[in-house]
Amino acid sequence: MATVNPGPGTFNVRVQQVSDTKSSGSGTSTNSPQSGTALSSPGEPLTVDIRVKNSHGGANTVTAQVTDPSGSGGFFGEGTLTWNDGDDSEVWIEFTDFPLRPDQAGATDECGYSVSASGDAVAVTEFTV
Repeated sequence: MATVNPGPGTFNVRVQQVSDTKSSGSGTSTNSPQSGTALSSPGEPLTVDIRVKNSHGGANTVTAQVTDPSGSGGFFGEGTLTWNDGDDSEVWIEFTDFPLRPDQAGATDECGYSVSASGDAVAVTEFTV
């Protein structure tokens, strides 16, 4: 089974492995590398759940990141997902507990995200709550 480890440069956001998403949506699916903007549901705190499937089953390392699109550097989150050779499992990584927006007028409601693999491409599905 793959492992998820928060990156040492993570600040002002929680990075953790979860078993599923709380999102009621169908998510956005592509293969890695993938990047985009995650938006929270109206009135909900931003939570970004990313499902990664190591379809080819080879040893692989995937880096998932969230960044502050405002340019103020208010948060950064990074997680490393690692599979051993022969492991084609799926794993979830979650980014949550974002800080207030830079203007302090409310909760962070968007972030940039990216997912990249060091080995074979992986199947990626991004969900927001």
